[in-house]
Formats: sequence, structure tokens, C-alpha cells
Amino acid sequence: MLIQLALGTLLVTSLLGCAGLPTHSNPPRHLDEVFVKDFRSIAPLDCTTADVALTHTEAATFFSRARVLSSRQIADNYPVAPCFVEGTLLADGERCDWRITAAATGFIRCGPNEWHFACDDCDELFSD
Repeated sequence: MLIQLALGTLLVTSLLGCAGLPTHSNPPRHLDEVFVKDFRSIAPLDCTTADVALTHTEAATFFSRARVLSSRQIADNYPVAPCFVEGTLLADGERCDWRITAAATGFIRCGPNEWHFACDDCDELFSD
């Protein structure tokens, strides 16, 4: 009985947690004012600014070429990079945050919405 109660509590807690997840709308159609603000690395000896040294224009190019994928598709099919650049942009007129990793993956976050991207045609953006 105690196990059933614990499992029931876990199920209810999980369902309540899911209810608070953000809703996802269609990805933005028009991106403007793409600005690179920062570089970050959790492994500074292995992943440096040279690995993801994008200009404002190159960051905009990344998003124009990249495909929108689920976070699961990104996790299952692309490597994890320990460094990234991040910045802001206007997505359909709304100020949003973005991140692009050295693995040519990234995301745009506008309020509660987040879209994940991967670019298989961006090698020249990430080479010296």
C-alpha cells in the first residue's frame, strides 16, 4: 500500500509539473537586430572563443540556415559543446535571447517559448 501511495504521489507531482511547462508556438518568421553579447565556456581549456567566434552577421546567418528541431532531437543527434556565444535579437518584433554552441546547435527564447536549432550547413561559420 505504501508503494502505491508513493507511486500515486509521484504521478500527481509529475503531472502538476508538466502543467507548468511553457507552451510552444510556431518559430519566429523574421529575425532582426541579432547581436552577440557574450562568450561562455564551462571548459575553457577545451573550448575557446576560437571555436565559436561568431559576428553579429554570422549569428544571423546561423539562424537563417538552421533547422528547428526538438530538444530531444538535438540531444540524441548532436554533440554537446561546452562553450557558446549568446545575445539578443528581435523575433517578429519581440526582444528575445539566443545561444549558439560550438556544436552548431542553439536556441531562441522569447518569454515562455523556446525553439531549438541545428545547422548542418554552417561549417564555415565555425572555422578559423
